[in-house]
Amino acid sequence: MHPAELAILLHRALEVRLAGLQALLATKGWAEEEEPLHQVRVSARRLGAVLDLVDPEAYPGHKGQRRALKRLVDVLGLPRELDVHAAQLERHRRSATTPGQGAVLEHLLERVDRARAKARRTMHKELGELRLPDLDRLLDVPSLPAPFQHTSLQEAAWTCLEPRAAGALGDLASLAAQEDAPALHKARVRIKKLRYAVEALEGAFPIVPETVLTQLKTLQTALGEHHDLAALEALLWEEEGLLRGRDRAILAAGVLELLGEVAEARRAAFGRFTAAAAGQDPGVFAQAVRPALGLPPVEAGSR
Repeated sequence: MHPAELAILLHRALEVRLAGLQALLATKGWAEEEEPLHQVRVSARRLGAVLDLVDPEAYPGHKGQRRALKRLVDVLGLPRELDVHAAQLERHRRSATTPGQGAVLEHLLERVDRARAKARRTMHKELGELRLPDLDRLLDVPSLPAPFQHTSLQEAAWTCLEPRAAGALGDLASLAAQEDAPALHKARVRIKKLRYAVEALEGAFPIVPETVLTQLKTLQTALGEHHDLAALEALLWEEEGLLRGRDRAILAAGVLELLGEVAEARRAAFGRFTAAAAGQDPGVFAQAVRPALGLPPVEAGSR
């Protein structure tokens, strides 16, 4: 169990993030617009990150609440991904230099728009079936057993962060050595959760580690761009195969040309990730975060 001081800090972080999510969910038509939908998904992830930090035993129904939030994030996932694809293709269409390129991109946009409409219909059905447990139950003041544990708020915060840093940053060197889109996407999720955890624990820091947060955001952004481009690339390969199979050689050739541009952009995003990952590991994280918490730095050679 967490000491009382950390439990209170986390409960306050939970209150703020829950209020933010509830305000978004109360906005009429949020699921119809791209940005509000994205904000709901991000807000649910942030709340989930705090629920991963609190003591589950102190919150009745914790498992069900956490599972429902994950389901909400998953339901919104495909519509969000297709919105990103449409935005990427629209940017390419606007910069097309020939009528042929424009025609190919219009064809692709039509296909993505059909997929978006279908995904939204499915999403609305699933949202109608999704019953979030009473989120206000999380606002009940939890019991705080063993409030006089012999550990400081800062030591308890580091105990929360240390394993998350090991999971998020421990394999950056191997990820940067060879491009692996699924593994990189999983790394992005772990890094995002680590960043959200640091933000949730900001009240434990005499000095907020802004540099660490910036570094995590840089890694997350590069990996997000890589994921979006890798997903678009997969969609384009699928479309190219369908067009070839239907003997639509001109359109297929246009898709291949676009694939080259998308692949180049994906490689550039991977390059930004490798540059941002250089020198980052759990030991470097500890060297920056422990002093920011007012704790002794890790001993040399203990990484």
